[in-house]
Amino acid sequence: MAGYNEIRGLKVKYLSADPSNAEDGQVWYNSASGNLRVESILGTAAWASGGALPTATKAIRGCGIQTSALAFGGSTPPGPPYAVVETFEYNGSSWTGGGNLATNNQNAGAVGTQTAGLCFGGSNSDGSGVNPSFNTTQHYDGSSWTAVPGTLVNGVASMADGGVQTAAFSAGGIQNGPSPPPATYSVTQEYDGSSWTSGGALPAANRSLAGAGTVSAGLGFGGYVSPLSPKYTNVTNEYDGSSWTGGGNMSTGRDQLGGAGIQTAALAMFGGPNGPGVSTATEGYNGSSWSTRPNMATARKNAGGTGTNLLALAFGGYIPSPPVTAATEEFTQLVETKNITTS
Repeated sequence: MAGYNEIRGLKVKYLSADPSNAEDGQVWYNSASGNLRVESILGTAAWASGGALPTATKAIRGCGIQTSALAFGGSTPPGPPYAVVETFEYNGSSWTGGGNLATNNQNAGAVGTQTAGLCFGGSNSDGSGVNPSFNTTQHYDGSSWTAVPGTLVNGVASMADGGVQTAAFSAGGIQNGPSPPPATYSVTQEYDGSSWTSGGALPAANRSLAGAGTVSAGLGFGGYVSPLSPKYTNVTNEYDGSSWTGGGNMSTGRDQLGGAGIQTAALAMFGGPNGPGVSTATEGYNGSSWSTRPNMATARKNAGGTGTNLLALAFGGYIPSPPVTAATEEFTQLVETKNITTS
């Protein structure tokens, strides 16, 4: 039998002032203004130019928030070196140099903050086309990287990731040779701050996908799932700490895209729908479905991306010509408290 709340709905609070900690969708009556109000209506969204990276870089990765971000590794064609060790810190307007990675690395996993960052997996390249994958893990303390004992169960690059320095996940990715041949994985690996263990597998082997969220509430979306068709997928999967289940599909199938946010409030940005194709497409996820957000100014893929669904950052990446960019863009989505009625 349905309860009172299901039949009648919840009581609207009668308040003399707007609450300081209103939840998304909360409705109340403000007796001072005479207005019925609702919290968290999405307002204007836009991308704007930020400070350029010191060096044009693709396959770069990063973590943190829009005003305090970390970028590291990547590739700076034409090389050599083909993968780099540089780290940069962003203060909301410009990038400055930080401590170098322990090894040259591209397409690594990246989570955490500017002062507590985590780099795991990834690969190196000698320009021969063979990019051996790493199983190593490094911690950043705001000034330098330290290699830590914990190693991935499977060394991979181009994976989905999420979490913080002491609790992270890696899902899917590619393991490069030279022996055995490159292999795409469905494996999920979980980090507790000191060691990696195996988690629940993705429904399909996937690489160059994006991730968001935490170990117990993760998100993986997009990617390259050959030999399945279409290869450039729009599929979303949600992780509960032990298994993945299907979520709402993106409108645009693409790989080498970026992700930001949490499982119930995420952002997908840039990527490539096929081969050398690049995209400006941006989409927002609410925990069940994706909707369109404003396009970026620079079409790119295999770039760095971090932040939240409301305040995100994209930097570097592959573009058709020249092949690499240093451009940084900042995404801002306003959230408004609006009147439902006006006295």
